[in-house]
Amino acid sequence: MIDSEELKSRVEAILYASGKPVTLRMIMRMCQTRSKKRVLEAISELKRRYEQNSSALELLELPGDRYYLKLKKKYMELVKRILRKPLLSRGVMRTLSFIAYHQPIEQSKVAEARGGAAYKHVRILLEKGLIEAEKSGRTLILRTTPLFAELFGVDNDPSVIRRKLKERMRDLGVDLGKSRRIERAQPSG
Repeated sequence: MIDSEELKSRVEAILYASGKPVTLRMIMRMCQTRSKKRVLEAISELKRRYEQNSSALELLELPGDRYYLKLKKKYMELVKRILRKPLLSRGVMRTLSFIAYHQPIEQSKVAEARGGAAYKHVRILLEKGLIEAEKSGRTLILRTTPLFAELFGVDNDPSVIRRKLKERMRDLGVDLGKSRRIERAQPSG
């Protein structure tokens, strides 16, 4: 059995290297332990360490027992110049913007508007934890996640996100009057 310091180091390495949210189950599997309690204690201690030491990193707990180690928002501007590869490709970013603007929206409507590559884009966005999907008949209902709101510095409210996107598109000179109207999916329940 590994000691608690080594377990903390392993959890930190997994979260750092992944670059995306990781489930508790995956962390336990990679650390080769069945003790949920020990892994949660290690995560809690890491989170406390990042908060107390004025670290540039923060450890977020996300819905679905997922954890994400990321750079704090205030340091993004500082390091973005040295980042060579964007987090998302232009096509994936456009699909994400489309989903954010029209959420909740059926995956089939996203594919209709964005083309067949949208299915791959949705898979990437789901893996990165930026959108979530809810099964509805034969399709999925897509919407953004709290992680999306955190990363993009907006409230996790579809109307606020839509307003921010409109402002940004206006700033970029995009004519919103020419875009097709897409009906949003009705939330089930």
